[in-house]
Amino acid sequence: MTPFPEEPARARGPMRFVMSTYPSTDAARIAVAAALERRLAACANVLAIDSRYWWRGQVETANESLVLFKTVPKRVGALLAFLETTHPYETPEVVELDVPRASAGYLRYLAAELGAGGPPANRRARARRPEGRRARGARGPGRTRAPHRRRSRRTGS
Repeated sequence: MTPFPEEPARARGPMRFVMSTYPSTDAARIAVAAALERRLAACANVLAIDSRYWWRGQVETANESLVLFKTVPKRVGALLAFLETTHPYETPEVVELDVPRASAGYLRYLAAELGAGGPPANRRARARRPEGRRARGARGPGRTRAPHRRRSRRTGS
């Protein structure tokens, strides 16, 4: 089982960004090509960055490439697991960001490119329960409203 949950409990947006840094542009492009080929992301941006970070007790400086993958919630778990297992770093930075809003046209693009893993057609669709489906035969929640009070036909009360 992957250490990454498929859907964070508080994430509600229709799309996700997954960020990761790579030691070179070539390594980043290889990762992007593999993720796109597997349809784990619809697109990705590779950005050259100057990084400073703590590593084994001292501050390091490196020229790296930051990759910003754009995907849908149903593909995040597979994308995170893929990046974790194929990443060249000993301790890779793999971060998911929830995107609460996006343009309707871009969401249609994501759905078209990623197939069934796309966002729901109805943006007001109910979010799935984070605990998953109820077992067959399990009881649902109890009644949440008070029972209907009968009124007297004679007095109206």
